[in-house]
Amino acid sequence: MIGFIKGILRDKDMGNITVEVGGVGFLISVTNSCMANLPNIDEEVKIYTYMQVKEDEISLFGFASPEEKRFFLQLISVSGVGSKTAIQILSAERMTALISSIINEDASIIANCKGIGKKTAERIIVELKDKIKPFDYILPNETNTAVNVKNASIDDAVVVLTSLGVGKNEATRLAKEVFADGDTAEQIVAKALHNMGG
Repeated sequence: MIGFIKGILRDKDMGNITVEVGGVGFLISVTNSCMANLPNIDEEVKIYTYMQVKEDEISLFGFASPEEKRFFLQLISVSGVGSKTAIQILSAERMTALISSIINEDASIIANCKGIGKKTAERIIVELKDKIKPFDYILPNETNTAVNVKNASIDDAVVVLTSLGVGKNEATRLAKEVFADGDTAEQIVAKALHNMGG
C-alpha cells in the first residue's frame, strides 16, 4: 500500500491532481480540502493516500492530513459506502460538521451530500456513532504539564477543534462555554461538537 506520496505537483483539475515522483506521474483523486491546501504547480507537495485495488483498476485517493484519511477509512468501512462516495462526503462538508452529525445522530447533514440518500446517511451514523471519537482525528500532542489544569484542558480542546476546521476564536469560545470543573479536553470537545450540532 502507498501511505503517502511526496513529489512535484504537475496538474490539478476537477478533484484530481498529478504528482510526479521519479519521472512517474501519479493521478490522485482528492478531497476539496486537500485541493484547497495545494501549493502552486511545479512545487513540492505531500499527499496522504489510500490505494484501492480492483480487478480492473488501481486508484489512488488523496487527503490533506492523516486525520482526514483516518475518517475516510471509517467511512468506507460502512457497508454500501465506496471510496468515491466517501470522497464526495468529505468534499461536501467540513470534517467537524460530519463528526458532529454522527455524534449527534443527525442524518440531515450527511444526507445533503451529493449522491447520498437518507438511508445511507442513517446507516453511516448507526455503524460509526460508537466508533467516532474526536481525538482520533488529530495528531497526538505531547502531554501538557501546565499546573493550571482548566486552561490546559481548554487549550488542548481548542487545538482539537481547530484541527477539525473550527476557527480559533470560535473554538476558544465554545470550549470555555461548555467547560465544567474536572472536564478533560476530550469531554470539552465532545460537548462543543454536541452544541454545534444542536
